[in-house]
Amino acid sequence: MTARENRPSGLDGDTSETTTDSGSSDDASKPANTAADCSADTAANRSPETPHILLLEDDDSLRDLLAHKLESSGYETTALANGRECWSFLATGEAPDLVLLDVMVPGLDGFRVLGRIRNDDRLEGVPVIVLSSRGRQADVRRGFDLGADDYVTKPFSPAALVARVRRVLS
Repeated sequence: MTARENRPSGLDGDTSETTTDSGSSDDASKPANTAADCSADTAANRSPETPHILLLEDDDSLRDLLAHKLESSGYETTALANGRECWSFLATGEAPDLVLLDVMVPGLDGFRVLGRIRNDDRLEGVPVIVLSSRGRQADVRRGFDLGADDYVTKPFSPAALVARVRRVLS
């Protein structure tokens, strides 16, 4: 199982249930993967029996932590930081088994990506879990009104998120 980005070595073997919150990251030294790169990598390397999760999260540290946690739990991940790249991946690649969407991301926000997923015949049945620091009732309601299967507010427990992923995929 492979994530599409390099993870800091400090995350190897991490199984703690730390609480995380998304913050802004200035790590511009990491090469950005394009949706085309990820789509080609996914098609070439994916095991058909391993559930594939597309993760949209713009915070580098949180994206890396979630990809690691999901992979160590038996899932394959494609991790992206930009909403337009996420939509490009979804529109041109094989549909993932589940999408985890942050709402406040550059390019195209997570709510718009969710709306496009639910309006695309090929993707309308793909489960979506929204991850957001926007926990106001109106935001949560908007996520569910757009078709989210679950809505998780930050901060959250990565282990609890994996349990929600399992539940939605079962």
